[in-house]
Amino acid sequence: MANSRHAAQMQLVEVDELTPTSVGARPTALPGGDAGVPADVPAVGTLPDQAAPDDRPGERAEQGGGPGPGAQRRPRWRRGLVAWGAALGVVVLTVTALGAVDEARRTDAYERAAGIPGLLTPLDGPVHVAWRAAASSGEGTVVVADDTVVVVQQDASGGSLAGYDAASGAHRWTTRVTGPPAATERGWLQCPSWREGRVSGLVLCVTDLAIPVYGDAAAVDPDAEDPLGLRVVALDAATGRSVGEWTQDGDVAGYGRVDDDVVVAVTDAEGHSLVQRRDGRTGDVAWTYQSDERLSGALAIERATLDLTDSVAVLRGAELVVLRLDDGEPLVAEARGQAVALVPFRDGYAAWTPARGGWLYDRDGIEVAALPAVPSTLAIDDGSAQDVVVLSTGVAVRGFDMATGDELWSLSTRSTPRAVVDETLLVADGGRWAGYDARTGLALWSHELEAPDWPALTDGSLVLTPVEDGGRVTLVARGLRDGAQRWQVGVPPQVTRLAAVGGLLVGRTDEGIVVLRP
Repeated sequence: MANSRHAAQMQLVEVDELTPTSVGARPTALPGGDAGVPADVPAVGTLPDQAAPDDRPGERAEQGGGPGPGAQRRPRWRRGLVAWGAALGVVVLTVTALGAVDEARRTDAYERAAGIPGLLTPLDGPVHVAWRAAASSGEGTVVVADDTVVVVQQDASGGSLAGYDAASGAHRWTTRVTGPPAATERGWLQCPSWREGRVSGLVLCVTDLAIPVYGDAAAVDPDAEDPLGLRVVALDAATGRSVGEWTQDGDVAGYGRVDDDVVVAVTDAEGHSLVQRRDGRTGDVAWTYQSDERLSGALAIERATLDLTDSVAVLRGAELVVLRLDDGEPLVAEARGQAVALVPFRDGYAAWTPARGGWLYDRDGIEVAALPAVPSTLAIDDGSAQDVVVLSTGVAVRGFDMATGDELWSLSTRSTPRAVVDETLLVADGGRWAGYDARTGLALWSHELEAPDWPALTDGSLVLTPVEDGGRVTLVARGLRDGAQRWQVGVPPQVTRLAAVGGLLVGRTDEGIVVLRP
């Protein structure tokens, strides 16, 4: 991606609703000044003076032969103009070809960002507020479905979903999903996506089964016990039209979206842990896992959890279980209460016990390599260092060969690994960021200024790091590999957090969201 970028420039810009600051340097001209035509080529719209007669004899076109004495010469300025025209044509063709190559690279970059959760679409220059919308706060309240940004909006009358054009912010539709909550607590409505990545044109949202469906005329008995479970609603992202709905009974331990399906874990009425992968539209069950053991006691049921990647699920319920998501195959099942740490890792998982230490397992549950701890959970992983495992021991960040378990490098730092992009490891300690080569551990750059602790923000070529000074936050764009500043802008004061959602740079405010773009 870096090859398709323009030359690095430091800019101080002033854009709509963004406050410029003094961080960095003033913009500088490109080396060598403006690109122009050669000095001996006349300016466009002018012609050179007619050349003086040549000392050679004149040339004359004769009817049956070649030139002869006294013939008129072709003016030299015309020959020069023809040559300049030909050269200009070559330049135009070259620029057109380069433009086509650059456009192809940009298209690849956009497709790559859409396919890698957490990665921003290419940032070609300083960002500004493109549009804003009202939205509820919290996880799962913004999702990018195809080219539509869908937000959750809640008030006293219930919960709604609203769709906006991702580029322009033009409002497309609003669909009421739930009525007012039966209890005094505010009802929840979420539209999950793994790592807030972009999803297909099918919007899948989840709400508590106790919250009535909008338009349901059935009377609510205030003395009745609330049903346990969740409801999934499916909508078309382009129109907001409902295309499906289904429910799942049980005490919910967790859920997540995988492709156009929903994986949900509950504790059933008998205390068994139940995990199912179900079709997002219809609720048809693809596979089911039910534990042999049972949970007893409200506290144990409440503590049940489900963690997902796009390939595996880790359930901490009546048993500690790792499930393969494509077919529901249990890779490991341990009795609850054992001193074991289980975390999903890529298409497999990692485990740690006091007796054996850490081990890495593949998608078939086969041991791959021994590790001193479980791998760090990365918000972004583009697969550029797929053969390297990064983990933190609390006092050091270390890299290991995935096939052998051999240590490749070690960094004495308490920072937390956040992302691996373009073979670059990004670590953060609060709002302080640093970049290292993911394969060698070589230090590339560091950013030690006080800043808010925001998620990793990168398009694979630039990394955006916030800087805070007197309550004002500036967003500084740096080269991912060299850390050199490219541009900077002030963040609107009402924005409390920036994150990548479906490739878009989205800011959170008390009223909703703002979308920033170049």
